[in-house]
Amino acid sequence: MSSTPIYKMLDKAERLLKAGRIERLDGGHYNVIGDHGTYTLVVRNGRVYCTCPGFQEKGVCSHSLAVMKLTQSPRNKY
Repeated sequence: MSSTPIYKMLDKAERLLKAGRIERLDGGHYNVIGDHGTYTLVVRNGRVYCTCPGFQEKGVCSHSLAVMKLTQSPRNKY
């Protein structure tokens, strides 16, 4: 893929999924073990929110993309 930031995030999201680094919790909450820490995510009204600094700054991150892909994947193949 390209080296633009969104493609880097998509690549990392795919890597997080394939490595099994997403833990489902109750009530639409997830823990994602990222490269720089473990972050908590919540899915609310079809939107994903992450506690990582990147999400706080940009409103999107590889962790949120991974959880979105996981929750929207048919039969959650990951």
